[in-house]
Amino acid sequence: MSRITERNTDASTVQTWGHVTISPNDDVIVGTHATWELTYSVGAYSMDVGGGLKIGTRRQADFGAPQFDDPSADNYASVTCSRDGARFETYFDPRGHKRPFNAVAVLRLAAGPLYPGDKITIVLGDTSGGSRGLAVQSFPESACDFAVFMDPISSGEYKRVYCKSPNFRVLTGPSEYYTVVAPTLVQAGTPFRVQLRGNDRFGNPTPVSATGLTLVGAQPLKINLTEETGRATWIDNVIVEDSGVHRLRLYDKKTEVAISNPVVVRDLVPEMIFWGDTQAQTASTVGVGSPDEYFAYARDCAAIDFTTHQGNDFILSDIDLEEVRQAALKHNEPGRFAAFFGWEWSGPTGTGGDRNVIFVDDDGPIFRSSHWQLWDSERAENSAATEALHARDLHARMREYMAETGRKVIMLPHIGGRRSDFEMQDPQLEPVFEICSNHGVFEWRLHEFLAAGIKVGVVGASDDHTCRPGLAYPSTPEMTVLGGLGAVYSADHSRQGIYHGLKARHCYATTGARLYLEMNVNGHRMGDIAETSGPLAISGQVHGTAPIDYIALFNHSREVTRFVPAPQVHHPNLIRIIWSGATHQDRGRFMSWDGGLQISDGRIKVAQPLNIYTAKYGIDAWSETHAQWRSVTSGQEEGILLEVEASNDAVITFSAGPARFSFTLGEVRAGERRWDFGGLEQYVTVSTQHSDGGPLDFSFNYVDDSSQIGKQAYWVRIVQNDFHRAWSSPVYLTVS
Repeated sequence: MSRITERNTDASTVQTWGHVTISPNDDVIVGTHATWELTYSVGAYSMDVGGGLKIGTRRQADFGAPQFDDPSADNYASVTCSRDGARFETYFDPRGHKRPFNAVAVLRLAAGPLYPGDKITIVLGDTSGGSRGLAVQSFPESACDFAVFMDPISSGEYKRVYCKSPNFRVLTGPSEYYTVVAPTLVQAGTPFRVQLRGNDRFGNPTPVSATGLTLVGAQPLKINLTEETGRATWIDNVIVEDSGVHRLRLYDKKTEVAISNPVVVRDLVPEMIFWGDTQAQTASTVGVGSPDEYFAYARDCAAIDFTTHQGNDFILSDIDLEEVRQAALKHNEPGRFAAFFGWEWSGPTGTGGDRNVIFVDDDGPIFRSSHWQLWDSERAENSAATEALHARDLHARMREYMAETGRKVIMLPHIGGRRSDFEMQDPQLEPVFEICSNHGVFEWRLHEFLAAGIKVGVVGASDDHTCRPGLAYPSTPEMTVLGGLGAVYSADHSRQGIYHGLKARHCYATTGARLYLEMNVNGHRMGDIAETSGPLAISGQVHGTAPIDYIALFNHSREVTRFVPAPQVHHPNLIRIIWSGATHQDRGRFMSWDGGLQISDGRIKVAQPLNIYTAKYGIDAWSETHAQWRSVTSGQEEGILLEVEASNDAVITFSAGPARFSFTLGEVRAGERRWDFGGLEQYVTVSTQHSDGGPLDFSFNYVDDSSQIGKQAYWVRIVQNDFHRAWSSPVYLTVS
């Protein structure tokens, strides 16, 4: 466990600082409500008026926000004190403490003072007045805790106090649906593995009762599952003899309950597609869980093929870094799972911005952007020799390291908390970038690279902080997007193989869906840098996990053409309202779309949320005439689907975020309408929903004889009707 969770919590401080007990420490279930009693015993320092306590949860925990005003409402917290006359000012502050315990309930002693031995009792989720309790976070955790911080002298500096109680576990909920995960590209007749898992309502892998389940694919594949399993089970030695595109189907008795991602089977497969997550972190920094749990989750639950642990350098101690290195070494198994050692260089945007540092070998040095949250002793141990205060310094140090050792390093800039500056991209060290993550969707960054003539490839990642790399659902307003994935073409399932695929930009990005994508221009594949002559023949294949809405082909930032796989039959009574956008490029870019709509001269029969994954958001209420929701976007699309019973004259009035407008159903039934609101691609579209699913598979061909001589960059964006997206790395051509 990271030392950041243990700072100032040793038993030697109990006498002077006091201590806290927390009960109960029973297991709780994600998304339920529970009650905890925290008792702080005042130490020898006592507590003066103006001092107080802070009770915090980790940065990404989506526990309910404690409130002190309404005993009948969710998340009510009560405060009592053994000292007569003591009085506290109480409130919740989502940014009231330093990371990783940013969100805190604050108890400021307004009347006192308190003496050694006095006790303060806080009941989080007090149900005595009718409250259901404190809402539990939406993700599992093996060692969850509440951190209690104390300021005895009204100094404004709070220290974490020792807790005598053990941590508690947060467990997944009951299984609500199944998922089948298979390799994307396999050779006919070659055995492969298939994963079956259950999922609770938040997407967490859950135990599966496999009795009565049957997995069916192309003959002769038929496997009956008859045993109870853990959070996920693996089926070995699955073989498909026939080439083509296959999707394995899971049946519960005679009912189909899940369908796998597409499995492309070919007679000869010189390269496979390996799925990975190139960025996430644990309790070593601002997240939860241990590095061991992290790599095990990626391999066993998320069923990805590779990952790397990327802790913020300014908080990652040498001890924590060694724990990460040992965990990567332990879980790295060529042919099954590639576990990379690494860390995140976390400089502010003004010095270059975030970039992941990934080592191909078992170890490597760290050059921190700062030592801001390390202990004083650690700062002394880490002199300027271990610093790289600017991205260009980092590039120079990594080049020097590689030249001296002959080892390989790859770095990935990204848009997270500290937006990377694209002008500081080093395409040799940093051949790809992260186009989507839990933080948002950042296609605009690709356009910036293309405009500047910088040749990069794309991957998706999660930047997850909840110990769920590769299968990361959003938990907070700052991270509202489903975690992305990177797909890498490689002949070798190893660190070396993944490295070479990334280095060559033979990769593509998705928002989490494991669709198949290939693209060529005059025989050159995605990521290639080559010379050719016109005309340019562009071809490719997409095999989706959901029906394909369209495939947009770009040259640089110009959309050349759009492939729509099949004419879409729209249902006039299914009204789809979509909103998207961000406020700006940097931290805090997310924008609220909380709002609602009403219909006149008609009625709403059904209202469903679209693409809203954050546990606390979605439709709050709807009736025949109204709907209300909470939603936050950061470049992704979210929305609401209405089934209505109304004539063309019926009017829907929409009010959310910056948007205030009305439209008739007749206008929308005649064609899609769009409203733009500035900012960073802020818009609302309203259309009828197509009632048929459309094709899952599509091959495209296009000859671009209009392309001019010179440098060109062709790439595609794929959009499925479930809102998942994918992007190819561009093909960079010099046309003569």
